[in-house]
Amino acid sequence: MTPDSNLLRRYARFIVARRVGVIATLLLVTVFLCSRIGALQIDTNPDIWAPQAHPYVQTTNTLERVFGGRNVTLIGITPRHGDVYQPAVLAKVQRIQQAVEQLPQAVRHNVVSLAARKVKRIEGSEDGMAVRPMMERVPQTEAELSRLRADVESMPIYVNSLVSPDGRTVSVIADFKVDPAHPSFTAMISALRPIVDAERDDTVDIHLGGLPLHGYWLEFHMKKMPIYFGLALLIIMAIQYASFRSLQGMLLPLATSVLSVVWALGLMGMLGVHMDPINSTTPILIMALAAGHAIQILKRYDEEYRRALAAGAESTQKASRLAVVESLVRAGPPMLTAGLIAGATFFSLYATGIVMVQHFGMFAGCGALGALVLELTLIPALRSVLPAPAPRASASPGRNSVLDRLLHGLARQLAGGRAAWFAGGAVTLLAAFAVGIVMLKVDNSVNGRHKPGSEYRLDNAALNARLGGTNSLIFLVDTPAQDGIKDPQVMRGIAALQDFLNAQPHVGKTQSLVDLVKRMNQAMQGDAAAAYAVPASRDLITQYLFLYSLSGEPQDFESYVDNDYRQAAVWAFLKSDSSAYADSLYKAALPVIQANFPPGVTVRMGGSLPQNIALNEVVTHDKFRNMGQMAVIVFVLSAIAFRSGVAGLFVVMPLLGVMLANFGIMGWLGIPVDISSTTSAAMAIGIGADYEIYLLYRFREELNRLGSVEGATVASLTTSGKAVLFVALSVVGGYSVLQVSDFSFYSTLSTLVIVTMAISALFALFFLRALMIVFRPRFIFGRPPARVVAPQVALAGAGGE
Repeated sequence: MTPDSNLLRRYARFIVARRVGVIATLLLVTVFLCSRIGALQIDTNPDIWAPQAHPYVQTTNTLERVFGGRNVTLIGITPRHGDVYQPAVLAKVQRIQQAVEQLPQAVRHNVVSLAARKVKRIEGSEDGMAVRPMMERVPQTEAELSRLRADVESMPIYVNSLVSPDGRTVSVIADFKVDPAHPSFTAMISALRPIVDAERDDTVDIHLGGLPLHGYWLEFHMKKMPIYFGLALLIIMAIQYASFRSLQGMLLPLATSVLSVVWALGLMGMLGVHMDPINSTTPILIMALAAGHAIQILKRYDEEYRRALAAGAESTQKASRLAVVESLVRAGPPMLTAGLIAGATFFSLYATGIVMVQHFGMFAGCGALGALVLELTLIPALRSVLPAPAPRASASPGRNSVLDRLLHGLARQLAGGRAAWFAGGAVTLLAAFAVGIVMLKVDNSVNGRHKPGSEYRLDNAALNARLGGTNSLIFLVDTPAQDGIKDPQVMRGIAALQDFLNAQPHVGKTQSLVDLVKRMNQAMQGDAAAAYAVPASRDLITQYLFLYSLSGEPQDFESYVDNDYRQAAVWAFLKSDSSAYADSLYKAALPVIQANFPPGVTVRMGGSLPQNIALNEVVTHDKFRNMGQMAVIVFVLSAIAFRSGVAGLFVVMPLLGVMLANFGIMGWLGIPVDISSTTSAAMAIGIGADYEIYLLYRFREELNRLGSVEGATVASLTTSGKAVLFVALSVVGGYSVLQVSDFSFYSTLSTLVIVTMAISALFALFFLRALMIVFRPRFIFGRPPARVVAPQVALAGAGGE
């Protein structure tokens, strides 16, 4: 008996002896943590998705501070008959404009439409330059409507942004600020919707698009998570009942599962970590993880209870308490090892630069450690308090079930000389999966998080078909001195960048101060088509801007240039939200930027799509780095637990195989590498290591007890191996409820978890078994017996006599 088992035995006896006090203490802790849950908030702030140290994100933050534009919402109005130049349609635009400006979340100077004061027409006059609002009042006569149409067409900056080129759709573009202390897109869009809905009737179609709508629908689907959690709980309960065939066997794991979730939520509330899109699914993971450990220890309890009865225990209750102690002694080491590995691997995600992934790591890690504490305290204490199972209920280990017969047959094949075939089959399967890696792509698409028939996708498709686009890139032009933007060379550089962007597929519109300066130049030169160009001198540009200011307003240019004319924003609106496309577009624009801007001027990119590019880069880099961190953690803790470096390799190798299979399947299924795949990979390593640890411990124990490889293989597969299958089924069953979600982000995450967990369990059961039998590592099989060789000299002497 090892010192570790002596320590565990004393601990187990203490828990059994103090069972009532242990339960009371745990209840007090639970009540306290329950009181912290109320501090949790739903958080869909884009900052938690974006790596804040990335240059694109830093540029986006600068752009928002100077120009706004983080939460642009597009409201498109399309009359069912005729064009937009109708009094009734334009009156709708005016009413929406005025109402949105009054919303407390609105960035007023960035709310624009034909009815906005800052949207003006520019004309030349005898006195210089005339600048007037585009639509001071709603035109009523045909002449007034024709004049408005001509005025809009004279201002290219507004064509395909405020009015579609064919005049069939008109828009109101709104921008909102989010309270960082209480970020909520639901509040924002809930305030906007009544304004828009009041204008809906059978004469027009109105569509809403933009990032805030994504946040609104994301929060809507997150609020459904308690329903999914309840369904997952029912599925896990059914799996537990099928595993134990008793109410006690079902309810004990259920108690630790639910309490583990409560503890983790309470800890999150204490730490001030909010619920985000990934964290909202984590209670299902914690519940399944806790149920899995509980299944392992309770399965072992059943075995020890049968042994105690067979050994002639004085009573069933005495046998039950002896079984509690012995099951904790036997299952405690692998449970501690597996629980610590799971917690450490999840906590290692805090090293990423993405707040949402850090939150997931904290939540899952707290849940894993909370489950470990509860399983080492609550399960033995409750099992000691509850009446012992009826002897008849535990008399048979169930060797005649279909699953047991299948596991027996596989065990005999493994131990009977077919282990190399199993290993070879697994390698062949990995090779097939690996082919999918060449088809793997890195992309983060907001549209891809919503199902094709969703309102979000339909509205965005309609807006992108009719206007410039619902997705933005913003280029920040930064000059070294005040009034640097007025330099004609800088303005020509901006014009060249816009020309390049406008010629690219999926770019629907660009806007900048240069568009307005070009129109000023044209208006002052008799509206000649050739005069729509950047003026030749700084003085002329300065003069035009001064003339504009005499009848315009200071806030007219706030979206395009700062007060010192040191920084300018070039807006590009895209019909595609693919971050991979946006990245390729920026890389293609770099030579244009380098060739057309003067020395000392920097041009950086930000906006909603560049934040996704930053997310891509960090996810790709951190995913592999974090997988390496996790592999090291698993290796070190496994090596310590088994006191063998080879043991660490035996635990890590199948996990690396699972990761290879995970990437390959993503390639085959067309699932891009994004933030959801990061969490599924962490789960595969954190939970997959559990499988490996339990099976290795049990095989070694059974080999020492039986002295037979076949017997140990059969015993370990039909005990811990069977429990592994039920654990995997619990995780798969829990996450399978997300398949019915209308939100693709959740259904895709569900698919990745289901596939990864299934492969992880099968690799642990068969690939690891096969490797172990083929290579016969010393940490399992011990040192081979010394070969005795008789001394040759002695033999020769004996023969001579």
